[in-house]
Amino acid sequence: MTTQEQSLFTAAEAAVLTRLPVKAVNNAIDKKTIAAHVRRRRGEKSLRLLDEPALVYLLLERELLGDTTPSFRQKLFKAISAALAEGVRSVAVGALTLDLRVRFRDMEQRIKDLRRAKLLASADPEVLGGVPVFRGTRIPIHMIAELLGQGETPDTLRRGYPRLNNEMIRLAPLYASAHPLRGRPRKQPWRGRLNGRPLRVRPQASETR
Repeated sequence: MTTQEQSLFTAAEAAVLTRLPVKAVNNAIDKKTIAAHVRRRRGEKSLRLLDEPALVYLLLERELLGDTTPSFRQKLFKAISAALAEGVRSVAVGALTLDLRVRFRDMEQRIKDLRRAKLLASADPEVLGGVPVFRGTRIPIHMIAELLGQGETPDTLRRGYPRLNNEMIRLAPLYASAHPLRGRPRKQPWRGRLNGRPLRVRPQASETR
C-alpha cells in the first residue's frame, strides 16, 4: 500500500472518524462539496476515498449545514485543503476566520487510532470463516464491539478473554463501525441462541486453527 493510499479513507471510515452518518459523507461527495479520490480496479466497483482535508471539513459539516450556502461550503473545503498543504491550522473564507487546531488534533488522533485498530486486525478464511479477529487470536473484533454495546465492561471482557488488552477493547468499536461485516445475513459465527447474545469463544488453549 502506498503512502497516498494509507492517507485515504472510505466513506464508512470517514463517517466513524468524523462522527457523521455514512449518508452525510456520501451526500457531501455527491454534491461535490468535497473532492473524492476515485480508485478503479478491474472487475470491481469504483471506490471513493477521502483525504484528511475532507475529514476536517466534515467535522464542521453538522455546524455549517443549516447556516451556509453550498458555494460557501465548497470554498471552505478548498481553504482547508490549502491550509493543510501549507502547514497552517487556520482558514479564512471572506470575513470568516476559523481556528482549526483543535479539530486537526482531534482528527489526527482518530486517524492514528483507526490505523492502529487495522494493524491489530487479521482476517483469514481458515479462521472463523474470514471474520476479522484480533491478530494472533480467534477473538472476533465485531463480537467484542457488540458485547460492549450490550453493556459488558472491560473488566468482564478481560476475565472472559484473557488475551484481550485494554487497547483491543478500546479500539474494537472503532474498527467494527469502520469495517461493518458484509453479506446477507452478515457473518456472525460467534452468535448463539441464548437470549440472542453472543456465545463465548474459548480463549487461549482453543485458539488454534
